[in-house]
Amino acid sequence: MKYLKNEKGNTMLFIIGLFSVFFLMFLLILSFANVFIEKEHASNNAEQASIVASGIITKHLALSIEEYDDYLKDQFKEAEEEAKKEEEENEDNEDYEPPELEEPELLSDQIEELLPTLPNYLKESEKKHQAINKIIKRELNKPDSHVLRMFIASSLSNAESEIYSEVSTNIQRNGGQVSETEIWLNENQRIEVKTATKYAAFKYDEYFSDNQRHVRQTGQGPSFELFDSFAWGLNISY
Repeated sequence: MKYLKNEKGNTMLFIIGLFSVFFLMFLLILSFANVFIEKEHASNNAEQASIVASGIITKHLALSIEEYDDYLKDQFKEAEEEAKKEEEENEDNEDYEPPELEEPELLSDQIEELLPTLPNYLKESEKKHQAINKIIKRELNKPDSHVLRMFIASSLSNAESEIYSEVSTNIQRNGGQVSETEIWLNENQRIEVKTATKYAAFKYDEYFSDNQRHVRQTGQGPSFELFDSFAWGLNISY
């Protein structure tokens, strides 16, 4: 009788031990799953942030094109007025030949001409990004590009402060760690963002340091080929 009682007690202890092992394994699996979830979360945050930063740069480049086109229009208008004045002064001069003025080729018009030639599988935003880069790069390689460079430099300066603010807001809204975020223009002329999310363990979470909790990932935006012809750097840390 004592033997049967001992056997039942041993079986009960075995079952309790087995359930304890299964429970620990379950916690371990949940912990690993949580790490992968946080890794994907951090990756998504980094990708979104790099796209936000790239979009801001593209927007400011488009503004620099508008400003440059306005400058070209003003220059042409001044040249027209000067030519008209000169023509009036030489009204009685039979040998006078008025200068032939050629209207400037606006960058915005060049972009509009290029857009329909780009692949149809691209989104409209992607087409615009590529068109702006191609046209600006082509203009920058011309010897008289100093004025355009001034407009671009000014626009990029404004873009940098906006990137700092907007990327911070985007990461914070998505539950990321702003203090662990870095933004830079990499060697492939892409905006790269490294950021992190905070991991929380299911068990013994208090034993993890803040640095051990951070799951870091990076993301890249589209390429800015114009920066092959325009020296510019971006390096932001929070």
